[in-house]
Amino acid sequence: MLVLRRLLLICLCCLSLFSYAEPTPVPASEPHAVTINNRTLVQFRVGLLNYSVEDRAQAAELRIRRILEHSNAQQITLTPVQTPDAGISVALGKEQVFLILQQDIDTLAGETLDSVAAQAQQQLEQLLREQRELRDPEQLLRAAVYTVVATLLFAGTLWLLSRARVILLKNGRRYITRPLARLARQTTGVQISLLNRILRWLINLTTSLIGLSLTYTWLTFVFSQFPFTRVWSEQLNQAILQFLGKVASGVLSALPGLLVVIFIIVCARYTARFLRFVFGRIERGELNLSWFDRETASTTRKIMTFLVWLLAIAMCYPYLPGADTEAFKGLSVMVGLMVSLGASSVVGQFASGLILIYAKSLKQGEYVQIGDTEGTVIHIGLFATKIHTNLREEVSIPNSVLVGQSVKNFSRLAAGGGVITQVGVTIGYDTPWRQVEAMLIEAAQQTKGVRNNPRPVVYQTALSDYYVEYFLRIAVDEPRRRLEIMSDLHAKIQDVFNTYGVQIMSPHYIADPEQEIVIAPANWYPAPAQVPTGAKATPPSAPPDNGQ
Repeated sequence: MLVLRRLLLICLCCLSLFSYAEPTPVPASEPHAVTINNRTLVQFRVGLLNYSVEDRAQAAELRIRRILEHSNAQQITLTPVQTPDAGISVALGKEQVFLILQQDIDTLAGETLDSVAAQAQQQLEQLLREQRELRDPEQLLRAAVYTVVATLLFAGTLWLLSRARVILLKNGRRYITRPLARLARQTTGVQISLLNRILRWLINLTTSLIGLSLTYTWLTFVFSQFPFTRVWSEQLNQAILQFLGKVASGVLSALPGLLVVIFIIVCARYTARFLRFVFGRIERGELNLSWFDRETASTTRKIMTFLVWLLAIAMCYPYLPGADTEAFKGLSVMVGLMVSLGASSVVGQFASGLILIYAKSLKQGEYVQIGDTEGTVIHIGLFATKIHTNLREEVSIPNSVLVGQSVKNFSRLAAGGGVITQVGVTIGYDTPWRQVEAMLIEAAQQTKGVRNNPRPVVYQTALSDYYVEYFLRIAVDEPRRRLEIMSDLHAKIQDVFNTYGVQIMSPHYIADPEQEIVIAPANWYPAPAQVPTGAKATPPSAPPDNGQ
């Protein structure tokens, strides 16, 4: 079996030597690296003769492992090969291990044939040194002892760091935050809890950074002690440096865009503050502009401020870091889709709020009735209107519902003669209408809150089959006390009717009365009705019946 293995290796070496005469690379495929003990020596990107890229890499690994196990070769030789496709032969001792072709070089990454060969030689030299360490038990024992000591030191340092964090937090509250809080409270009113949170955040950040640095140092030291893991230590350093380099490069490349974003935000902020200043003066009545109304100034300010910030966001978008990436674009599309699907009702409410505000059908502080809700308008928002009722309730009505209902505004015309309201009674035909009118007017005059100008008026709105319908129309000074005034008026009407012995009743037909229900002319003006000036107290009798 050993003889067959040796024959196979001899054949492979002969074939590789034969390939120097006229190497014929095969088409490029996926690169394969030659890796020994976790250390990458070189990468092959093209095949050779009938060997694929993977076959070349495996053959090179087999030759190197065989040499490291059965030979003490220490010399590494680089020999240029003059072929149609130039290359460099790499030999370990007297035996060639692999061939680097020109087509194996990644020119786009800045590689050259000489640099790749030099790097491969350097890695082979390091591999030989590590192989000698693996064969030296004393060296491995020393590495194990160093690892144990470093681990104990690392654990003890972490424990001390945690204790130091607790001590810093305790003493920091006593000697830093409390004196600063007492000093700041006298000038700015800063609370001690805020200073404690800031101190805790700073101490946690500092200890976390120190802990991460210690962990990185410990891992790097431990990995560097053993040949198989030493390459991880080197790659860890390289990865950290590459990461920091990418971060610095990204920050520097994004800095001009961030400066533009900051400039746009500053301009938008000062524009919003200018709008707040101008419209604030309009709201307070300090500035009068013909194209802006005082009642709608607040809403106009909010809309214009929203448009300013919306324009600022649209202008900042192209300058944000990563705005041109597919992930950022996909996120923007997803957010826009969610907003478009879920904002249909919101847009309707917003449009209804604008209609209410700019149509001026309602104003804050007015007393209104919307459907079954009656009260004072407290707030007119872009999405809902809030009303405080007389029952100490706050009713929030969506603007889309409010636009579709009729609104009774009791305050809008109150300044020009009060709020007009009316109360109705039905009295039978056996009571003189003049007496009913006089009693209703007397009840109105006795009620507090009823205006004398315009004076109360009684209307006979209908002559029904069984009674007459009377409506007393009055003017109320305070719309918010309308229910209270109407309750007092109802009580006064009952008192006045009882005083004059008139029943408030609405008769219905049951049978014909024994005598006709008519009022003699002599009884046309019973109290409190008064005979008009120039009229006779007893009107002339009716003309005689022609049948008598």
